[in-house]
Amino acid sequence: MPGLLSPSLSDRVRTVHHMHDTEEVSTRLLDAASLPDLLAASFDAFEIIRILARSCDQLAPEKFAALMTTADAAVDGREAVTAVSELPAGASMALAFTPTSAGPREITAALAALGTLLADRLALAGTLAAAADRGACADAAGAASRIHLLMARRQ
Repeated sequence: MPGLLSPSLSDRVRTVHHMHDTEEVSTRLLDAASLPDLLAASFDAFEIIRILARSCDQLAPEKFAALMTTADAAVDGREAVTAVSELPAGASMALAFTPTSAGPREITAALAALGTLLADRLALAGTLAAAADRGACADAAGAASRIHLLMARRQ
């Protein structure tokens, strides 16, 4: 049954090009009309943060530790989101990376802002989630707050 098959991975892969992706995922976080939409956008936001933080390690060697810790916090947040039962299966896009033209200061500012937004939206998700999922939402919000703190200090 062709209509019931999920799209191939190549149909779901998109590329993280530059700072536009942080703006796009921020809009998705703000516009999410349901808990599953918010969780899918949160998963993608954490993945974009991870990719951008990892991409800056050679652009800003003086920020290496903070960027790698930010990438680690993004993995923690992404994993916490996957524990929430209402995360839609297969709703997220697989992401690849192309180098960004933005500088380290611009990237850290965008990551700090995205961390704040993500923490706020995941706190909201915790109020909407089933009781069994609230802890995972709180863990994800905590990871987003760590991202903000790490990047806000490095601007």
